[in-house]
Amino acid sequence: MSIIMSVSTLLSALLLLASTATASHYIGGLMTFTPRKNPDGTYLVDIRLREGHYTCDPYDYWYCGFGDCGSKTLVSGRVDSSVSSRWCQTEGVMKRTVPNNSPFQLEKNSCCWISDIVSGIGNFKLLTYIDLGERSDTSKPNTSPVVTTLPVVRVPQNCARNYNFLSYDSDHDQVRCRYGLLSANECGMCNQHTGFTLDQNTCTLSYSFKPTGVYAFELVMEDYPTQIINLNYIAVASAVRSPFNNASFNPPLSKIPLQFAVEVEAPAPSCVEGEYLPRFLHPTPHHGEHLQARVDQELEIRVKATANFSSITDVVFSGPLNSTKETTTTGEYVIKWTPTSEEYGQNFAFCFTAEGQYGLRSYQSEMRCVIVVVEAAGPKAQVTCTKDTMSVSIERATISGIHGDHLRVNNNASCTVSSNSTHVFTTFSLNGCGTQIDETDEQLIFKNTIVTYDDPNHVITRKHEFEIEVLCKYQKKSSITTMFDAHRPAVNFTERGFGSFSYQFEFFQSDSFGNIIDPSSYPLEYSVGQPIYMEIAPVSVVQNTEIFLESCVATPYDNPNYPISYPIITNGCEVDETMNIYTSHQPNVRFSIDAFKFIGQYDKVFISCSVILCQANNPNTRCAQGCTNGTQVAQSSHVHKREAAIQTGSHFISQGPLRMRRSASLTEAISPNLNLNIVFVAGCVIAVVAMVCGVMVYKSRGSKVKYQLLKSDEI
Repeated sequence: MSIIMSVSTLLSALLLLASTATASHYIGGLMTFTPRKNPDGTYLVDIRLREGHYTCDPYDYWYCGFGDCGSKTLVSGRVDSSVSSRWCQTEGVMKRTVPNNSPFQLEKNSCCWISDIVSGIGNFKLLTYIDLGERSDTSKPNTSPVVTTLPVVRVPQNCARNYNFLSYDSDHDQVRCRYGLLSANECGMCNQHTGFTLDQNTCTLSYSFKPTGVYAFELVMEDYPTQIINLNYIAVASAVRSPFNNASFNPPLSKIPLQFAVEVEAPAPSCVEGEYLPRFLHPTPHHGEHLQARVDQELEIRVKATANFSSITDVVFSGPLNSTKETTTTGEYVIKWTPTSEEYGQNFAFCFTAEGQYGLRSYQSEMRCVIVVVEAAGPKAQVTCTKDTMSVSIERATISGIHGDHLRVNNNASCTVSSNSTHVFTTFSLNGCGTQIDETDEQLIFKNTIVTYDDPNHVITRKHEFEIEVLCKYQKKSSITTMFDAHRPAVNFTERGFGSFSYQFEFFQSDSFGNIIDPSSYPLEYSVGQPIYMEIAPVSVVQNTEIFLESCVATPYDNPNYPISYPIITNGCEVDETMNIYTSHQPNVRFSIDAFKFIGQYDKVFISCSVILCQANNPNTRCAQGCTNGTQVAQSSHVHKREAAIQTGSHFISQGPLRMRRSASLTEAISPNLNLNIVFVAGCVIAVVAMVCGVMVYKSRGSKVKYQLLKSDEI
């Protein structure tokens, strides 16, 4: 018996030691809740508990402080992590079913805050007070404020900063924040640090100056009605709640914990945002902005930051479980989340900050927070992606008030949308109708929009404002698809004063321009440094005209607006030092450059040029001006508008792809004489073969971007 007792005692001690060691990595936590009444008279409370730790393991040590806390289920997982701040945030989605609407309280007491805390390692305590009494103003139980924060926010010692913990209350109550009280079991260390000021009415923590170190904050967020209301209960007498006047006499409707750490770091060379500290850029949403999401549709929050001296290394965020994050080749960080039908009608908070690196120092931007309101599902549509087209079919019943004749793709008159009694539908090329390409580490994303348009002769509209963004996602694997391997046909245009005309972009075997390279041999292969001979010419010569090569750009994909590009000609000026133009003031233009490749695993190059057709020998045309700066180009546009018959607008025409012959090594392939011919590209992009899915985004008046996954199959 004594042996059994010794083993049992030892096991208990080991378990306690393990629990204490694990919990000593605590870096803040919070809890919010949303209740609703079940048909059988019980109550279901959706509780979200978010905690920060050194590790990504979720922890669930909450216990019932008082009242009937009912039965529970729990699903938990990782939200996001920060390498520079050494934290990982997890969220548990707890559902508690309670038999009545009497108040109850959840608590958590354990050891310990992280060892970096200035005041030393200490226990942490969290408390959530939930009152399910039916409000006389809403006839529903009270919902807590919605809030979140990063576990650790960082600030240079010499830079003042405000942290506004964006709190939204769906009952439109007054929300207040205060320091936790040890006597109420609301905090572990219960410090109120000098150098920081807490505005209780706005829930804003302001930093002025403090010695470097990590400071723990254990706040309590409370909500109060804006008028006197009654709380009615099934099992107990009703209670009265009134607007906040004095904490001693006004009990709150709910209490939730808000705990985090502020790390005061060594002084920065400058406190100006955008120098060392990252500064947010468009399309980053503003602090406090309300975004709309739809059930079963993917919400996308795009965040971009910059700094003159620091390089942006990450964007870290706090949000609901199942949120994800991607990066694009344009430097945007995309936070994605898809709400479920159970989350319809609820509100969720997202907070994020950008991190920049300068030498061994890491700097953090301001923290921005937004509120996401989950609405019902939007239009029902199907997006079908093939190797070279995108097809969209939308159920008319889900877009009432919109006529098919009032829709276009990208507001392009030549990219029409058809309709019948049940559906609106269209099909267009991945390379046409202004389709844009976005890119992440794993996918290429082709995007376009279907929008309403008005007759330009009308000055009013009675059509419902409407926009759907459609996407085709392709997994980056293996070699490129054949959709980009075909020779480009002639491009047709129509302009007043010139009628209909066509341009053809061709490659030739030598500078004699005698033999066109067979279109069936595309993609063409070149060695790096080998001359490439090109000609852009009208298919049928328009009498008394000349062609002007306004600009040319090289891209790894057939899109002149692709974010990774290399300029060859700009404003009629030769940018590439190997550029040679063989004809001038002729119906056609012949030119050459030395072949190059994009560094990385881009194995193809497309050439896209902007050309203008002008009256020959007219000194007032853009063709006659030749190489100009931006100011003179603007003037030529004015000439074009005033004398439309003397020149056309700019028209893009592209050809390719060109494939660079592989050599034994990249070093052998790059000639030291190429200079600007080599485009240095960060990252590693392999082309596309596997189509992932078609996606639609619904936008209506005053709404934000909303995504829906609609189709998934493999090519």
